[in-house]
Amino acid sequence: MSLTRFFRLVLSHTTAALLAASLVASCGSTSASTPPSGGPSSADTDTGPERVIAQAYRLIAERHLNQPDFRKISLETYRGFASADPELSLRADGQAYVVTRAGKEIQSRSAPSNPADGKAWGLMLADLFAASVNASPVLQHTDRNALTKAAMVATTRQLDKNTRYADPDEARDNRFQRDGGGGIGITIERTEDKKVMIIAVQDGSPAGIGGIRPGDQILEIDGKNMIDSSLADVVHMLRGRVGAPVSLGVLRPSEGRKVTALLQRGRIIPTTVAYERDGNLAMIHLTGFNTATTDTLAQAVDKARADIGPELAGIIIDMRNNRGGLLDQAEGVADLFVGDGIIFSTKGRHPDSEHTYRSESRDWANDLPIAVLVNGNSASAAEIVAAALQDRGRAVVIGTTSYGKGTVQTVVRLVNQGELILTWSRLVAPSGYTWNELGVMPNVCSAKVTNLDALSPTSVDANRALLQHWHAERDPSTTEVTELRRICPPGEDLPQRDVEIARRLLHNPKLYAEAVRMGSIDQASAR
Repeated sequence: MSLTRFFRLVLSHTTAALLAASLVASCGSTSASTPPSGGPSSADTDTGPERVIAQAYRLIAERHLNQPDFRKISLETYRGFASADPELSLRADGQAYVVTRAGKEIQSRSAPSNPADGKAWGLMLADLFAASVNASPVLQHTDRNALTKAAMVATTRQLDKNTRYADPDEARDNRFQRDGGGGIGITIERTEDKKVMIIAVQDGSPAGIGGIRPGDQILEIDGKNMIDSSLADVVHMLRGRVGAPVSLGVLRPSEGRKVTALLQRGRIIPTTVAYERDGNLAMIHLTGFNTATTDTLAQAVDKARADIGPELAGIIIDMRNNRGGLLDQAEGVADLFVGDGIIFSTKGRHPDSEHTYRSESRDWANDLPIAVLVNGNSASAAEIVAAALQDRGRAVVIGTTSYGKGTVQTVVRLVNQGELILTWSRLVAPSGYTWNELGVMPNVCSAKVTNLDALSPTSVDANRALLQHWHAERDPSTTEVTELRRICPPGEDLPQRDVEIARRLLHNPKLYAEAVRMGSIDQASAR
């Protein structure tokens, strides 16, 4: 199996199953998963919807990118919370919020005078929640985690498309993707005939050391039959405390026999970087941004340099379908390749959300030509890297317009061990534009390259005026965004044409230099 095919499978599994890595979304994340200062701690025993919503409202008031109007948000929050019981309703009656059930008033509370006072509105809702549960047999028999999720999902939908709530189970998987945890180092997927197959084994992992191979089918874990288990249940059984033993039974189709391995869980950080040689080029697949990405990428560049030697002509960084990850890792990856100067900036309402990130004059690739591949599913941290390398004239971006997630989310662990992934700042490229909703436009739109043999400095120069206009945008309207994104429509495929264009540019210094120049800050500012 080729690495390209392998990473398609990994991505499919990650997105469809349980390895939720769309931080911040996805995405870049700016904070550790800890309660905010002054908020409840994980030691609190009451972790029901009342405590969660009170904490969440305080966070939204303090940190969200836009100042919230809790008069509107609170009505939707309550409707979500009470959705299991259609006889419950909440109405705003002058200065009071009144809960009724089957037409009978249950509770009335005066509305806080300040629509942006998250603490006051959260406490009011907590009282209304408690009264509603006392009056509703339906809510009393509804799982409290389900009530919390319904309330939080209704809340986050009123804010922006990237703010969201992760329940405790999803949050645990999110933390594993960001920070790693106890596991055995395998990637799995469920096939069409319902088999749970191992499609990758990390080098040096407990599974690798224990003789587990890609292509093995998982039959049992610790003696428990897993054939009819869900993918989530399999992963839950495999993860655990670092150092704890786990017995894994697999069917090895290639040998027609069952293999049982007694493994000891190790600290596993999911793989986001893989290198393969492509002639005298280094092909690096970058599928996400977690705590190990920058270091692993630097190692991949070193490996390519040792593998290919002085004949190394350039690097292709494939970030197609990369949904992002940690903000500091996006900074670290960009810092590997650009010289001294701005990588990106963030701007928001909270004072701590405004920051300018600068590189430290280290170019790990020693000025080697770089081609970055993106598509309509390249988002968040992937867009930070693409925009920075394009603006700074360090790489040529090839493919289609990216997703357009130009905001940063701060991740806060809530009292129930769920997470609030909260939008709190906008990302700004070195040239000054923000790509939120707009996306990063490639230097070379591969969908418009119909004849690879016709690539020339003149043909790649055709997008110069469009890129200049793109980078000059500061606050485009919805109509303008739609029109601009039609220039090179976002795609979801992984066409080989993208790779072939990258090869031709990297092997033609004049062509590469022209393609890079037209998207850089110097060129954009010279209009």
